[in-house]
Amino acid sequence: MKGAYTIRIHNRRVTFTLRLERNLTVICGSSATGKTTLVSYVSFYEDLGPQSGVTIESPRPCVVLRGKDWEDKLSKTKESFVFIDEGNHFISSKDFAEAVQKSDNYFILMTREDLHQLPYSIHSILQLRKTTSRFNHTYNQTYPLYDIVPEYDLKRSNLNAYLTEDSNSGNDLFEFVAKRDGIECISAGGKDHILSELQKLPDHRTMVIADGAAFGSSMALVYRYVQDHPHQVILYLPESFEWLILASGIVHSDEIDQILDHPEDYIESKDFMSWERFFTHLLESKTMGTRAQYSKRKLSDYYLEDKNVEKILACIQSGHQKHPENKK
Repeated sequence: MKGAYTIRIHNRRVTFTLRLERNLTVICGSSATGKTTLVSYVSFYEDLGPQSGVTIESPRPCVVLRGKDWEDKLSKTKESFVFIDEGNHFISSKDFAEAVQKSDNYFILMTREDLHQLPYSIHSILQLRKTTSRFNHTYNQTYPLYDIVPEYDLKRSNLNAYLTEDSNSGNDLFEFVAKRDGIECISAGGKDHILSELQKLPDHRTMVIADGAAFGSSMALVYRYVQDHPHQVILYLPESFEWLILASGIVHSDEIDQILDHPEDYIESKDFMSWERFFTHLLESKTMGTRAQYSKRKLSDYYLEDKNVEKILACIQSGHQKHPENKK
């Protein structure tokens, strides 16, 4: 399943509106914010249909997954919106992560936990908020929790270090730039180690670069640290390093521009569990057999040529979702 969808679930008293763009959506927030009520409405409708008093306006079926029989029900569920309430501990299991990877459904998970088995985006972490209340009817809508990521200064001035998520191609680029600029480049060895590495650099001004498309489970603690140290840490979380190369314009085509404008229309959830994997596949396929042939394991010297390095750095500094010369 692919695409962006809007779902409205309501009865005479409450309306919930959800906007979904990816296969994994996490709805978080404290108790009494409507998460369990939302799932119960879907469950009522699933059991009783219109007699439940609930109306669901959705282009795909909505189902609830719960309890010990979740695997059997999920195996029979195709191209649907699957709701899971908090308290179902299987959502943090390896078995569930493997089942999601093979699924063509979109999953909406109600939880306050960080789900480290799942590669979900910082942009897919939502919160329910009451928008209006009139005539004894309440309207609730989902909003991105991290709608504005605190990119306080992307000019890279006065940096002491780059902190990258891993030691692959992305680290190769920033290690090259760091050496040129006379500063450090540190690999965290995985997204879950970024916070501990930041805490080792209390006197540094550090730019963190990580894949936003799969950083959701690590976001809460890092975000809180950045808020507490706004002049110490610059947080830059593009979809992925491969997205950054594509957005920079180094590898250019009209098709790539169209995909970057609306990636949700091109990314099939059953084939790509996260958008990071899709952009890696796209970059590899578009550069195969050329000087720009991309490998995630080690960055080609082509990308370290001065003109290409500057295009990538210009894309970071601009903060735009398209490369600077083609932005609209």
